Amino acid sequence: MGVFHQPPDLDDFEAFVERVKPTLLQALVATYGPVDGREATVDALSWAWEHWDRLADVNHPVGYLYRVGQSATRRFLPRPVPARLAEILETRFPDVEPGLLPALARLSEQQRTVVVLVHGYGWRQAEVARLLGVNASTVRDYLNRALDRLRDELEVSDVNGRS
Repeated sequence: MGVFHQPPDLDDFEAFVERVKPTLLQALVATYGPVDGREATVDALSWAWEHWDRLADVNHPVGYLYRVGQSATRRFLPRPVPARLAEILETRFPDVEPGLLPALARLSEQQRTVVVLVHGYGWRQAEVARLLGVNASTVRDYLNRALDRLRDELEVSDVNGRS
């Protein structure tokens, strides 16, 4: 027989969701893409509702729920990038290099997450480190390796002339 968990007060939970959802959604979309990232966010917030009492003592609920969302994605089958995504990017962001999306997809999960959060959403490296539960130097290493790889794949140079 399962343990009964007292659900949170609806107002408290709605305030919590309003506070954490934008950050959680950005992080999971950066890691898993728009479809699986949104699904993982819903799963993580559903878990939060069902296990509200466990979150009471968590210092960093977004980081904790990020890991819950990661676990939820294990049940997803790998999905291809939607064919229309490139078309949408070209229409909305005509200055974005067309090869960027495939190049991002070839990065490791950690590298892609760091690049999208730092350069796509404007997160500070310390915020990403806290979310991922790693040192800031690890985030910096992921970011530098990812940017070097993207430069190589896209055959571009940065402002310092590195290719």
